[in-house]
Amino acid sequence: MNKLYTIQIIPENSTKIRTYRIGRVWLKLFAWLICIIAILLGIFIWKFTEINMQLASSWKLKSDNEWLMGRHNEYEAALSDLDSIYAIEAQIQNILETYLENDSNKVRSILDKNRLIHISSKKAQLDTDFEAEVSLNKQNLEVFPNMLPVMGGVISQHYSEEHKAVDFAAAMNEPIFATASGKIIFAGDKGDLGFTVEIDHGGIITRYAHLARFAPTTKQGAYVRKGEIIGFVGNTGNSNGAHLHYEVISNGNNVNPESYF
Repeated sequence: MNKLYTIQIIPENSTKIRTYRIGRVWLKLFAWLICIIAILLGIFIWKFTEINMQLASSWKLKSDNEWLMGRHNEYEAALSDLDSIYAIEAQIQNILETYLENDSNKVRSILDKNRLIHISSKKAQLDTDFEAEVSLNKQNLEVFPNMLPVMGGVISQHYSEEHKAVDFAAAMNEPIFATASGKIIFAGDKGDLGFTVEIDHGGIITRYAHLARFAPTTKQGAYVRKGEIIGFVGNTGNSNGAHLHYEVISNGNNVNPESYF
């Protein structure tokens, strides 16, 4: 026999009583339905919270990743700057090692190790022209004037049609180096150019002017090696201050020395 449950509802300030009879089975079904709805609601709230936590974590990870990428780019830039600093430091050490050394043989040894480190873009662009212009074997770099004649000097005047040379402003008595091996064809006073040294490298002549004095071994007819000290920066001749006037003459014509170093 199906048991019934009676539910009476008495409204306030009313004498009318409402009576409801509910079978036991329906009451149980209603209770189970409430439980299932509560369970599903709990699962929904739990999943919704979990998804929100994952989204928050994803946003944080994205933010952290962007920050890390920014730091990575900063580190890459810092490492690039550090590489440049190391390269500059190495060049400075080479210059200082050469500058502070008085023994010409040791100076030449230092220069032999480092003279090929720097190759200018102009020299690379004009390599084809050099082959036609220079009558020497370019593999024999010993007689190719591709190094600076004075260390630490600053170019104060560039090559032009009116000034067919490069001037290096430098301190008085700074050593001047032969930019390539060759035979000295002139070492003496050349009027406006002052004390001058000219070296024949076989098709190319280099000229060094306004010297304060010559090195003891710098004599006409002598053979000098690349990197050997041939004189010292001065202010002789028609000059307004201590500097080196440097020319490169190829097949009798002046060319821009900056194309060679």
